[in-house]
Amino acid sequence: MALPDAWLTAVLDAGGDIEPPPDPQIPADYLQKPRRHPQLPSSHLPSLPASFSRPKRRRTALAEIDHPNDPRLRKRQRAPKTPTLIMSQAPRSPSKTSSRIAARKARDTRNKVLVEDVIDLDATPRPVRARHKPAPAPPIPVLDKTKIPTLTSNIPEDRLETGREDVDWPASSATKSTSSKARSRSPTKRMIDLRVAEKMVISKTAKSPTDVPEDVRGLYKAIRSLARNSHDVIPLGIEDEVKNDDGGDLGDLNPHVATKSNGMTKEQLMDEFNALIEIRDSTAYCKNNQVHEPTWNERVHSMMLKRVVRNRPGFEYHNITTARVIKELVPGNKYGEFLKNKMIDYAITLESPFFSEDRVVGRLATSPGPLQRTINPSDYTPLRHKPVAISIETKPPDGSKESGEVQLSIWAMAYFNRLRTLTQDPVSITLPLILVSDENWKLMFARDLEHSIEIIHAVGFGDSGDIVGCYKILAVLRLLCGWAEDTFLGWFSDNVLKPE
Repeated sequence: MALPDAWLTAVLDAGGDIEPPPDPQIPADYLQKPRRHPQLPSSHLPSLPASFSRPKRRRTALAEIDHPNDPRLRKRQRAPKTPTLIMSQAPRSPSKTSSRIAARKARDTRNKVLVEDVIDLDATPRPVRARHKPAPAPPIPVLDKTKIPTLTSNIPEDRLETGREDVDWPASSATKSTSSKARSRSPTKRMIDLRVAEKMVISKTAKSPTDVPEDVRGLYKAIRSLARNSHDVIPLGIEDEVKNDDGGDLGDLNPHVATKSNGMTKEQLMDEFNALIEIRDSTAYCKNNQVHEPTWNERVHSMMLKRVVRNRPGFEYHNITTARVIKELVPGNKYGEFLKNKMIDYAITLESPFFSEDRVVGRLATSPGPLQRTINPSDYTPLRHKPVAISIETKPPDGSKESGEVQLSIWAMAYFNRLRTLTQDPVSITLPLILVSDENWKLMFARDLEHSIEIIHAVGFGDSGDIVGCYKILAVLRLLCGWAEDTFLGWFSDNVLKPE
């Protein structure tokens, strides 16, 4: 017997009463299309108590309906626009007008029904309570009565142009001169701009020794000969190392090798050779990597100048890229403008034991107030008591050679301005200048005349791209130092440091 049949038999034996199952037929109401609010059969609705009565909907009396223009119900409306005049406009249809009025009335009626339960129209009108504004905060008490001074810089305008922090400005140089009014600055980018200087600058090229001043004529001849022939630039005793470094491709070195010893030991010769090899390799690195001027100065030019002054007492080189010309010495032009303050990169100076610093300080004591701190165009601390004998400007491969010439020219003009206050006008000494562009070194001279200043392009004397060129540059710089010791030092001692 199946389990359901057994269970049904047990229920009947126990006296249970089983109602017959409902009709499995689905009512016809359920088979119709469903409505939005389907009507359930009455058999499925709960029976209502006899005392229940459905509440009647209260209709609003006409008297209780306010006018649609009641201010309490009126919404904020925009100001009516001024009707635009139209040349030809058809009259509105009456049917359209009446339909708009009917729609507006229906909208007002709906608004009334929506707000009638919110606004009690029978309540007594009361004034609208104004919102209380928060009390203003009490003023902050001033505890410190000290008057704050106005922060006004006393540094001249020309010194505010630099963004470098390693400039050593003396306190006295920050004082504005009262003897002359502030002048504007003239843009000075080309040598032609210096033709209108107070002392006109004239550029010329030396074609023979007679084109240079007499006090540097012998120096010019020696450097020109060395630049053309490179005789004796390689010291005797190091020629084998020079040949081996280039794999024997230098050819015959005999014309370049000195015939006499220069007194240096083998160890000193090797030390110099290794330093020049490093300069040559650094030149190639700077060119190939297109580095900026500071890297050229650090890895090439400073290393060369370091070799020049090494073991040479009384000489020193200085990186003066931040040493500005002091305001009182900046040259002007014929339009009453200052020429733009230019700086150079290096200076080779003379110092003790050639002369004592006390002697320089004593001579400066007789100078005008603003110039009592320096013997040079700049009051940068290392230059104050050490006269500059050789001035050097450097430019990278992408730099302008003419810009370098302008910088050297303005520096020379300022230097002559300083020396005139110590000697006479015109200054009777010629100043050697060096312009380094890329790897090429060039000698120039500056001469002070009665009505002008000459900038003389003398001769290019070497490049640091090969080992022979490095030895040539080193030899020329040593010739310049020899001239500074023999000629410039004597003139400086007799004309600048002479007792009053």
